[in-house]
Amino acid sequence: MLPIVAIVTLLAVFSRVYGDYLDINQCFVELPNIQLSVDPMAMETVEFKDDCLRACLRSQIRGKPCASLEHRPKDNACVLSEKIGKRRTESTRKKGNYFENVCARPQEGGRLVARLAGFQGGEGVLELAQRKRQNPKLLAIMTGLQENQDFHIFYAPDVELSSCHKINHLKDNLGKMLVTVDSDSRGMAVQPWTGLDDFHILSDDVIGKVVVVVDANTSNVVDCGELKIYGNTSDWYHALNGSDSVVGVIGIFLIAVLILG
Repeated sequence: MLPIVAIVTLLAVFSRVYGDYLDINQCFVELPNIQLSVDPMAMETVEFKDDCLRACLRSQIRGKPCASLEHRPKDNACVLSEKIGKRRTESTRKKGNYFENVCARPQEGGRLVARLAGFQGGEGVLELAQRKRQNPKLLAIMTGLQENQDFHIFYAPDVELSSCHKINHLKDNLGKMLVTVDSDSRGMAVQPWTGLDDFHILSDDVIGKVVVVVDANTSNVVDCGELKIYGNTSDWYHALNGSDSVVGVIGIFLIAVLILG
């Protein structure tokens, strides 16, 4: 029979949240017959495929979406591109393994973005997208986190960005928890585009509000960010008013003409 100390140690080990090393792969799809078709936006020296994927995601965090990449293991090279590739012909020599970043694909509807930053060096990006009369979708990519931990992401409308890191998750009502993500063995956490229930963003009231990332184990705030319009302001208000509102008005008018005519 194991002593109590050994049992407690085993429970502690098995209760740890081990980051799913495949999480980063959920943002990518490998396309064997596609190759990069334009000049690269960046090239890094890496040995392993997952390090190449991480480089692409870090670029997205910093506001330069990496749409695709090629990992060239023979050259220890990782080539990033802001555009998707093209089909490779039979006569073209394959240089590496091509991956498309599905987390960088444009989303329809109104879009908001929060650049996440922490005083301990963590950084990330959270994006929200919603079409009229549909539930919103969320994307989160973070790096520089404590390894193998759970993190809660809150929409905190009553929190000021300047005092965000001073709040206490246990004492303060942060607002609505949007999603929980887990960091991997390298301190990166990824939540590919996923739908949200009981939450809507198509309102100017959401702009300027704060998003808070909390360590689920310690309840410490690790990252904060302010929601801003992603892209053109006109696209935001187009989504806000409903892209099919004009069609609806025309339809009602035609029905009225048929009835009265």
